[in-house]
Amino acid sequence: MSYLVCHMEKYKRQEVSPVEEENERDETYQASNPQIDSSRTHLNYHLILPRKSYMEIINERLSELELKRKIRSDAILMNSFIVTSDGEFFKRLNPWEIDEFFRDCVKFFSDKYGEENMISAVVHRDETTPHMHLNFIPINEGRLSSKSLFDRQKLAQLQTELHENIGRKWGLQRGKEGSQTKHLSTAEFKAKKIIEGAEQRERKIDEQTEKKRAELDDLTQIVQVVEDAKNKPIPKKRKDAEKEIVSLRTTNAEQARQLQIVGKDRDYIFSLLKQKEQEAERYKRSAEILIKLKEFAPDELTQLQRLATERKEQKTKPSTSSNNSKWTK
Repeated sequence: MSYLVCHMEKYKRQEVSPVEEENERDETYQASNPQIDSSRTHLNYHLILPRKSYMEIINERLSELELKRKIRSDAILMNSFIVTSDGEFFKRLNPWEIDEFFRDCVKFFSDKYGEENMISAVVHRDETTPHMHLNFIPINEGRLSSKSLFDRQKLAQLQTELHENIGRKWGLQRGKEGSQTKHLSTAEFKAKKIIEGAEQRERKIDEQTEKKRAELDDLTQIVQVVEDAKNKPIPKKRKDAEKEIVSLRTTNAEQARQLQIVGKDRDYIFSLLKQKEQEAERYKRSAEILIKLKEFAPDELTQLQRLATERKEQKTKPSTSSNNSKWTK
């Protein structure tokens, strides 16, 4: 899940111009940041175009205020937000959606801190991840006061409001509460985001590697089972080898015997079936002859039946002779 990232930075008078130079860069800008690709700088664009230099805009706005005291030389004159997310979030969006996302952010900050206090909002597309620099003058209740706008409690509240107004709409997680309490320079913040991006890519690579390793382990186990069955090691000792051979021969002989029995059973059943079919055919023919005899020669059939009965009785009657008897009175 991607997070909505919002980093805030504070700038004094002498720091404003260098920030302007970096934010408003063109192709001739000599970048000290290795993440800047000057061949893509022409893709950068403004959502709030500064009408003058940053300091001129600041001085004009401050002149409109009825300040009771002189502005200190070390006063914070400009606050800047870097708004972004991770690369995965922007990959899901087309260019028009990316533009709408940043416009939503500009509207949120303009409504919260005053459109009249906005200096510039520029989207950078010439670095690793698209992001927006939004610069404004920290005026609160008619006075210049970055401190009153961005204490710890108000920064936490800002994160909550940003999530409710922007994060939910774009499906982004809320930033971790209190993450703004540690002050980071813009360079440190960008370095931190680069490291986090690299760590995220490393985690994904590790997850993919682990998944492939698990798949490979499954395949390896399958191959091993096949190899074990096919190439079972031959015992080194002759006695063990002989036992192995005897075991294999016994197994093969038993399998052959079982196949032979099955074959014989099959042949016997087939032979028995044919025999019964032949007997049935003979009985059928005999029955047909009897029917014809009964119909056309009933007397002859009766005589034949009587002769058959007499012959059967003679075969079953025991033969006796008085001359050959072993018993005497």
